[in-house]
Amino acid sequence: MKNVILGLSVLVGAASAACASASAKAPPDRPALEVPAPPAKVVEPSPRPEPQPEPVQDLPPVQPTNSKPSRPANREPARTDPKPEATTTEAAPPPAPVVPAPQLRQPGTPESGEAAKQVQIIIDRAAKSLDSVNTKGFTKARRAVYENARGLLTQAQEALKKSDFDNAKKLADKVESTAKELGGR
Repeated sequence: MKNVILGLSVLVGAASAACASASAKAPPDRPALEVPAPPAKVVEPSPRPEPQPEPVQDLPPVQPTNSKPSRPANREPARTDPKPEATTTEAAPPPAPVVPAPQLRQPGTPESGEAAKQVQIIIDRAAKSLDSVNTKGFTKARRAVYENARGLLTQAQEALKKSDFDNAKKLADKVESTAKELGGR
């Protein structure tokens, strides 16, 4: 029992000491901030409009110093009677054929006929590569890649017909690389 009373007295003493040390400290006094006065408003005067020039009286017309006219005069007299139309059965000469302007192309690119031949060779090579692929035992995914390559080959041939040589060449190259990937697996 003696131990219990001793323990209670220690607890009461500890509790009272804890309450005594839990007081808040006051913040140190600091000087108040000095706020400067707002700047004085400076109002600039608005710009004054420039004075309008005074009207000047009309000047007299300038007399030409050179008696020669500035344009050559028409030397043919004006025709008053209409020219009679030809009643012969001669046909009017056919209009001159319209020559189309040459197509612009980048330097170093072949002429359209030569470019068409080169792209056709690439398309044929891609078609042969695709035809040489053995499709037996292909999975659905590889079959879809093969069919996609067939579609690209058709697009390349259509681009060649439209004279879109760059696009046709890119498509044919893609078909050829796809055929090599499918054949190498």
